[in-house]
Amino acid sequence: MKKNKISFFPSSLSLKTLFLSAFTSLAILSATPTLATEILIDRIVAVVNDRVILKSELTAQMFTKSQELAAQNIPIEDTDALQSKVLDSMILETLQLERAENLGLQVEDQEVNEQLQKIATQNRLTLMDLRNQLNIEMPNGFQKVREKIKNKILIQKLREAEVISRAHVTESEIKHYLQRENLETSNIEIRLGHILIELPDSATPDQRNAALAKAQALLKRIKSGEDFSQLAVRHSNGSKALNGGDLGWLKQAEIPTFFAEAISGLKTSDVSKVIQSPSGFHIIKVIDQQDNALQLIKEYHLHRFIILSDNADQQNIPTHIMELASALKNQEDFNGLTTEFPDIPAEVNADSDLGWKSIDTLPSPIRTAVANLEKNRALPPIATEKGWMILFLQDTRTIDQKAVDKTQQAMQVIRMRKANEMFDLWLRRIKDEAFIKIRL
Repeated sequence: MKKNKISFFPSSLSLKTLFLSAFTSLAILSATPTLATEILIDRIVAVVNDRVILKSELTAQMFTKSQELAAQNIPIEDTDALQSKVLDSMILETLQLERAENLGLQVEDQEVNEQLQKIATQNRLTLMDLRNQLNIEMPNGFQKVREKIKNKILIQKLREAEVISRAHVTESEIKHYLQRENLETSNIEIRLGHILIELPDSATPDQRNAALAKAQALLKRIKSGEDFSQLAVRHSNGSKALNGGDLGWLKQAEIPTFFAEAISGLKTSDVSKVIQSPSGFHIIKVIDQQDNALQLIKEYHLHRFIILSDNADQQNIPTHIMELASALKNQEDFNGLTTEFPDIPAEVNADSDLGWKSIDTLPSPIRTAVANLEKNRALPPIATEKGWMILFLQDTRTIDQKAVDKTQQAMQVIRMRKANEMFDLWLRRIKDEAFIKIRL
């Protein structure tokens, strides 16, 4: 059973990562047509309930992961072990997608589009440019990337429904937390590395001793100078093993209790002793630490309206649409756009109120323009995949992050801590309940 740590869908991805993630092409035979008919070009490597995983899919994921590890300067010394870990992660993803489907969870197109827009912005592209570039890189590349993002969002929704929402927080826990913490330490974030040596359910004393011995041997190798991330890739049973065991940045209050106690007082690059939990034996490394001090921030209440067009081009904004945007002087004018364009389906602009946004959450190309925009005014029309977008600023406000409701914040961090502790067991349970047959 491979372990995982609750992680939220990243706000942005590089194009390189996207191209690798969407790589799904089959191996091409160089043999003659006569010989090719006698060679099996694909086969089933795993059966997961009613679904199958093909060798071509595993090969594609192996290619992706190999490239990611190479980018991190982590060499692959055991291809078979890596293949086993990659296949296990694919099985877990298949199980989670199936479970989400059975629960009726869905991802709206708008949710996927927002992630695609963030990716385009990070790479200094328009959404149309991103689509064209992906399609150049691979057949139907844009659609493949959309599907990849949709799956990630769907899995996150499943985890929120099945794990995070079930992490019950009592009033006494909140009271105790507030007494112990003044929440200033929540500004401190720690980036952790993780190695897990898994214990089976109802482990025998011999199995427990063997797992402990393996963990202790790995700790000795780390302290003698071997690279933590390489050992995580080769030996850890955690799902983050393929990322070198990197759990990412965590607030101190979000770190599982049995981790927090073991890393207390550790400095950057220090490694914990072997830690035992119900799921197995853990080794934690403090990769980095940072202090994110809270401060006053300005927020912008934005609305958007889409005017459908198949050929929106930022270099050729129609005069009448430009004049329409510049004529908006108040919220009533903006609301009148619905009457101005009665043929646009209602669902296109159903979520026109974007709510309060800070500058750093907006696409970088428009941040300066929004920051300099007067209230009750609109930006010049912006070309999007669907057509022309009119972005209207209703109001601005300045908020003090330190004034955030401490009780609500305490509830959130306690729930996340509990969810992080529950997640490994949840993954194990859905895997134990499934029919899985490996055919490697």
